[in-house]
Amino acid sequence: MITPGKYSVWFKTPVREASGVVEFGPDGKLDGGDSTFAYTGVWTQEGEHFKATVTARRVEPGPPGVFGLDEIDIVVSGRSVDATSTFCTGFAKQSPGLKLEVELVRIVGGQ
Repeated sequence: MITPGKYSVWFKTPVREASGVVEFGPDGKLDGGDSTFAYTGVWTQEGEHFKATVTARRVEPGPPGVFGLDEIDIVVSGRSVDATSTFCTGFAKQSPGLKLEVELVRIVGGQ
């Protein structure tokens, strides 16, 4: 189950893989990023089922994103594995045929 706090996040598409950190707020908002992208969005959870809508925008020069675009709107959904990790699949609105896989792992002691 997702609980508010910080999580490591791994993204994977057929284009490439990337990782970052995201913080889930108790108000249903999320934000985070990596060395080249900033993420903002909203999240909900019902039981073990998780859903998020995220916008990722390039903020620094660097390698291409997992969709090969500098600004992308992503929808992911998944199911919690246990109290510390969740696996999701999703797509980008700008590239709906390209499958996205996401793994979230809670950062112990994350605030």
